[in-house]
Amino acid sequence: MADLTYSSSLLNSLGRELTGLADAMDGTASRTSWNREDVGHRAVAEALEDFAGSWDDKRELLSGSLRDVGKMATDSASTFEGVDDELAAAVTDILETQ
Repeated sequence: MADLTYSSSLLNSLGRELTGLADAMDGTASRTSWNREDVGHRAVAEALEDFAGSWDDKRELLSGSLRDVGKMATDSASTFEGVDDELAAAVTDILETQ
């Protein structure tokens, strides 16, 4: 059987950091619009609008994914800790009955 090592504190820290990053990304949702007068040409203004609209969608998708992976990390840490506690209790019970 292969040995499995993990760091509960690192998993929890990863979860918090990813969630914090998602919060920061959500806080940058201020939409900017450009017009021909701002950038000097209608085609440039349209290209900037297209990019901004696409980035809004991608930012939402990315921040959601960051939250999901962050939750997976913290859930994994919690599960590992629970299994460790159960195994320790089982070993303790066996040693105490001998």
